[in-house]
Order: sequence, then C-alpha cells, then structure tokens
Amino acid sequence: MGAMKRFFAILLLIGLLAGCANNDEGGTELRDAEAAALYETAKSAMDRGDWATATEELEALQAQYPFGIYATQGQLDLIYTYYRANDPTSAVAAAERFRRINPRHREVPYTWYMQGLALQEKNEDAIKRWVGVDTTLRDPVPRRQAFQAYRTLIEQYPDSEYVDDARERIDELYMAGARYQLSVARFYADRQAWVAAARRAIGIINEFPESPTVDPAMTLLEQAYRALELPDLAEGVIDARDEALAQTDEKATPDAPPLYQDETREVAPSPEAGSAPSGGSAGGQLPMPPSTGGGMGEF
Repeated sequence: MGAMKRFFAILLLIGLLAGCANNDEGGTELRDAEAAALYETAKSAMDRGDWATATEELEALQAQYPFGIYATQGQLDLIYTYYRANDPTSAVAAAERFRRINPRHREVPYTWYMQGLALQEKNEDAIKRWVGVDTTLRDPVPRRQAFQAYRTLIEQYPDSEYVDDARERIDELYMAGARYQLSVARFYADRQAWVAAARRAIGIINEFPESPTVDPAMTLLEQAYRALELPDLAEGVIDARDEALAQTDEKATPDAPPLYQDETREVAPSPEAGSAPSGGSAGGQLPMPPSTGGGMGEF
C-alpha cells in the first residue's frame, strides 16, 4: 500500500513539473511577442523619422525586456535614435552601455563611430550653422573626446567599414583644434597679453605643423616679440617662416593635440568673417544601425 502511495505521489510530481514547464514556455512566448510588438513600433517610428517615439519605445523595450531576443538590436538602435533626436549625451551613454554589456560583439566598431559622431557635433546645431557661428570656438573637450573615439576605432578595428570616414573626421578635428588655438592666441593679442599670445602661437607651430594656421600663428608670434621688444626673436620668426616647407608624403593619423586637453571654458575672441565651418557629415549619409542578426550574444 505504501508503495502505491509513493508511485502516485511521483506521478503527481511529474505532472506538476510538466505543467510548470509548459507555463514557462507559454510565458516566454508571450514575453517575446510583447517585445516584438514594442520593437516593431519603434522601428516604424524610426522609418518615418519620429525619433522621440522611437526613443520612447526602445527605452521601454530595454526596461521591460533587457535580456530578450530584441535586446541587442534595441541597444544599437537607441544609440542611433538618441543621436538623431539631438541628444548626444544619451547617445554616448548608450554606446558605452552597449560595449559594457557586449564587449566582444561584432558591432562594437559601430558604437565607437557613433560615439565619436555624437561628441564631434555636441557643440553644433542647425541654428548655429545657419547664423554662421564658428563652433570650433566652443568648449574643445568634446572634440578631443571625439578624436579619441575615432582613434580607438581606427587602431583597434582597422578593417571596419567606418574607418575611412573616421579618418576624414579626425582630420576635421585636427584642423578645428588648430583654429581654436589660433582664436585664443588672437584673443590674447587683442588685449595686448603678448606673453600668452606668444605661448599659444608657439604651441600652434609645434603641435599643428601641417595646418593652415601655422602661417598666421608665425605672423602673430612676430608681432608679439616686437611688442615685447625682442627684435632678434622677431627676425628669427621671419627667417623661419621664409624657409618653412609644409610637405606630407603620406596621410597618417595625427597625435591628439594636447593643447586643449584641459581647456573647459569658452574663450570669446572675434572670429574672422567667413571663418565658420560648413558643418555636416564628413562621409555623407549617416549609417543606420547594423542588424545584429539575432538576439543577445550574437557575434
């Protein structure tokens, strides 16, 4: 009799376990369906350029289904939608979050590219470009961070499809850094702070030797030396300028200019008329987020 009881107890336990398994499978299917509905809503919003709605739906997807089959793709899409919604800070945070969660994912190069793009254009907007504001005169820290993001992409993922555009953007940032330093040097010169102006001019000559700012920097340095009653140094600048030859045999990734590494304040020199950059993309059309080809952990 005891054996029969044990037998029926085992059968009951097996039935309960099977029922739980079926419930888990049904719950998983329901969660996947709900996640799919959220993602499709977000994708439709992206397709029509409704970045606010797309961002809202993708954030909901991440909050409710962080480990579902749509999680990885949603993380990539969020980087893109934040950028298109003119929220570069959130775009950078989303790119960093993707790399923390998926450090070996095949689309990590895309996150570095988008992070650089967001940082590069952090000080830009349509109004500034429309009125001709030279955004290179703004806080240089985001540009330096963008430089480092592109450099990481180029050095760690040299075969990435984003490398060519990143190289072009590094060149833009290099020139922007040179223009920034020249504007600061002129700011000091306008206020007859000749020692500070000379220091900036020397920095431009040493750190940005291949930029068009070298010649005006040497002119300013000569002016500063004369104002400081150092005629021999002024004549030396003239001789060096006459002998200088700027030739580059091959294109290389320049070192990150250290001059604006610790700059955090805006300096308000008066830019020359027509000196504002055109803005926009270096490489043309912004790439859409790549498809992960599946769920979490795809490589």
